[in-house]
Amino acid sequence: MNINKVVHQFLQTLPELKEKLIAVGYSAGADSTVLLHVMHQKSKHFGFNLEAVFFNHSGSPINEGEDNIILARKFCKSLNIPLVEVDLNLTKVPKKSWEQLGRNGRLKFYKNSNYDFVFLGHHKDDQNETTMMQIFRGGGKGVGGMKPRDGIFCRPMLDVTKNDIYKYLKENKIPWFEDPTNNNTDFTRNFWRKIGLPTIEKHYPNYSQLLDSFREKNNNLHKLAFDMAKIDGLELFLSGKTINVSSLPEYRFYNLLTQSFQFIGNSLEKNKIDNMLKTGKSNKEINIYVGDFCIKFDGKNLKLLQLNQNNSINNVSNNNILNKNNFKKSLKHSKVF
Repeated sequence: MNINKVVHQFLQTLPELKEKLIAVGYSAGADSTVLLHVMHQKSKHFGFNLEAVFFNHSGSPINEGEDNIILARKFCKSLNIPLVEVDLNLTKVPKKSWEQLGRNGRLKFYKNSNYDFVFLGHHKDDQNETTMMQIFRGGGKGVGGMKPRDGIFCRPMLDVTKNDIYKYLKENKIPWFEDPTNNNTDFTRNFWRKIGLPTIEKHYPNYSQLLDSFREKNNNLHKLAFDMAKIDGLELFLSGKTINVSSLPEYRFYNLLTQSFQFIGNSLEKNKIDNMLKTGKSNKEINIYVGDFCIKFDGKNLKLLQLNQNNSINNVSNNNILNKNNFKKSLKHSKVF
């Protein structure tokens, strides 16, 4: 596959890029090295400014060693690309894997940055690993895989295989760093990469195409579920209005709450919804807390409230998060799946 052409075509789908500031998440590994090299070439054609962002996950088993930061500095210097080094200084949190903590730290940095777009080197093999991981975590919209574009985050190489990446590096004689932790199958992703998917491929050689078809079907089902939630009052609920849900079957009640919280970036455990339904049947009022939000339910009426910094409750209608001018527009044109 021609990676240069793939990235070029992706860039053409974005708004005007001249003078925009684009970051490439760069670890000196094979994937991000190829992406950074291609983006460097494209920056001249499209006229955008480019920076490489290197994260040091100090304090964790996924910390980058001295060898790859040295290589990263050398490679960026050779291409005259500014290198931003970020130390996440991770601390272990119960029930959170080091991978999750690292991902959350990187996401926080990017969301607080002034980058117009952030390009990430995820590829087809990553996509397949992600799908399998999500299936065994219980499904949900994550089963549909990563999106080529999600807000400022761009993944132009999702149709590119790892073999395509290695071929590009060798043809262009580009050095890269092979992270030794990639061979540690105690990490879930590495298990799927080294053991799970190769075993599946022996029995189903076309498994990657089958997963593509599975993801497409799954995403279509989630779009239907989101449209159903809008019919059942998602917009009113997220606007802080009281809605009557007494006529909704349980599966649509569950879907309304699940889709609502996915839309605003939170997750709502099934056991909390089960508890609401159980309490609601006795006509008792219950408050369920999810992140910065509180759901009030009395068996008939449902309302979303938001906690302030003192953990007291405010009406959502007074909060800026859910009342941006483009809220209705984003609901109308939402492609959250």
